[in-house]
This record gives sequence, C-alpha cells and structure tokens, in this order.
Amino acid sequence: MRLKAVAAAAALAVVLSSCGAHESEAAFAQNPSRETARAPSISLIGPLTEKEEPTEPLPTAPPTEIPENTEPAAPEPPEETKMRDDFEMPPEFYSGMDKIVEKYGMNAGCDGTAECVCQPERANADGTAAERVMSVYYLDLKSGFEYELNPGAHYPIASTIKIPFCTLIYKKMTAGELDPEMILTYEERHYFKGSGVINQGNFGDEYTLQEVLTYAITRSDNTAYEMLKDLVTWEEFSGFLADAGCTHPEDLRQSKQKLCCESAGAYGRILADFLTSDSEYVGVFKDDLVNTRIKMLKSDWPIYRKYGWAGFSFHDIAYVDAPRPYVLAVMTNLEGEAAEDYSLFADISKLVESCSQNSAE
Repeated sequence: MRLKAVAAAAALAVVLSSCGAHESEAAFAQNPSRETARAPSISLIGPLTEKEEPTEPLPTAPPTEIPENTEPAAPEPPEETKMRDDFEMPPEFYSGMDKIVEKYGMNAGCDGTAECVCQPERANADGTAAERVMSVYYLDLKSGFEYELNPGAHYPIASTIKIPFCTLIYKKMTAGELDPEMILTYEERHYFKGSGVINQGNFGDEYTLQEVLTYAITRSDNTAYEMLKDLVTWEEFSGFLADAGCTHPEDLRQSKQKLCCESAGAYGRILADFLTSDSEYVGVFKDDLVNTRIKMLKSDWPIYRKYGWAGFSFHDIAYVDAPRPYVLAVMTNLEGEAAEDYSLFADISKLVESCSQNSAE
C-alpha cells in the first residue's frame, strides 16, 4: 500500500541529533531547463501498490454453504514479495526537518502544501533568488511510504533530466536496440556551452555510445546529452515520463521543463528500478553514478546519484542501496557557491538515513 506524508514543518519539538546519530552547469539555452531528455517504458517500482493475487475457484459442494457473492481469500504471497505497509518515519524525522528548514532559512514564505505558490525563479533586481526555496522527496522502497516537503514548487530541471534519459538509453541497449560500441559523431549542431568534455574537442570527433553516456553522467556533459538526444524521440521520452508517474504539464513539455517532488520521485524510481534489474549494464551505470564530480547527497551505504546545477536550480536525486533502500531527492534554488549550500544536503542526508534505517522494522 502506498503511503504519503506531505509535510512542510511538523511542530514536534525533538532536536535533529535525536534521530540517531557538493562544477556549475551553464544555461541550457534552447532548453532553459538546461537539459532535456527522453526515456523508456519501464516496470517501475511504483505505483507501489500490492498486486491482487488470483483467487481460487469456489468449491462446488455443498453450494448452500457458500454465502452469495463471497469468494475465498487469495493465497498469501511469499514473505519476500509482500509489500510492507507498516513503515513510518519516527517523530524525530519531522522535527529534524523543521530544524533544517529553520537553520538554513528555507521556505520562509511557503506553507509547504501542494497548493503553495512559492516561486523558486522569482528574482531580485540583481538576478538572485528573491526567496530561498527547497523541496524534498523521500521514498522507502520496501513499503512505498513517501514523504514530500513543499511538493507544489517547480524548479528548472537542470541536469537531473539525464537520469531518466540515460536510463532509457541503457534499457534500449539491454533490449538490443542500441549497441554500446556504435559510433556517435560530434557535430556543430550538438555544441552546448558549459560543463563537459566533448565541447572542448573538434567537430567530427567520434565517440562510442558508451563513452558519451559516461561523459553525460560523470562530467554532466551537456554536449554529450545533445548527441544522445538523436537516439530517442521526444514523444517516446515524454511518454516514458508519463508512464513513470509524471503528470504535471510543465514537467513533460519539451522546453522550459520543470522538476517537482512528483517528477523527482519518478526519476528516482526509474533509477532504482534499473539498478536493481539484471541488465548487463547495471555495473557500468553504477560506476558512473558514483563518480559524479559534485558531491551533495551522502550516505554510508552505496549511493547512486546525479546532480543538477543551473540558474535557480541546485538539485540532487539518489537511489541509496541501504538495508531499507530508498530514493531521496532534494531540490533548491540555491546558487551552490556557499559551503552551507552543501551542508544543507549533508544534513538532510544524515537525518533521512538515520531515521529510516533505525526505525523499527
């Protein structure tokens, strides 16, 4: 059963410590979301609802003993396949999030609800953000329990779009539709300023598909991303995102694409689903995800993540392979230049991990 906790500032008075215990990307010009993407149809971990088991035939005798319109109970699924529905974050988690929001001066003018109209891209005369805005998404993959902070805010998507897009490419490789050794040629139309390696070379340079995928993740290479976009139509990608649970029009449009709790959660589930599959490409994708250059979200357990950094967007989305595996996404409109911007992500990481892993099974 899928559970959801939407919270902005729980009024519980327990301190954070009681729970147990970061390459700037240039504007993505034609796509102010800084990066567009596409992705495949997948067997998502969501919608995280229990599947109805087939019922057994009704006994034929004696018919008078069977109440009308009553069927016998479905057989119990094996223990390892049961979806737990009793997980809940402890009270210390909610009070800890309150303290983090207050400590970093986030969401001061926001009530944290889905109807909130805070504007992460509203700017002062000097171009800086008029308010410090943050959203958080957490998903416990064993139970389907979700937590959302400020789900109504929509941010420029930045390079987080490379998560579902590269996953789509890997799924096509897994299906034999694309060859990792196929050659992609860097053309003038692919050029994109900002982070990356390929744009430092010459038009006509050739790369294997696998090399381009690696640059897109490890160096957040925007030109690599532009080259990969030749392999998937927008219709296929947007359909993939919709199948993954993205419903907001601004999160599905081809230009000026946005990111919110819902879409970030879908990206995280897409990533977790692929990384727990039997694809032969899981290992190389994991290696790239752990070698991204900007470290924001953290974990004592294996963490696979991709950040996004552009104007009014400083985000990170991760799948954490902990005893209770989870998806965590933190979205902000911070500039990503101050040490405290990274500390914010570290504090949230520590709180989530401590509370999720120490909660009673």
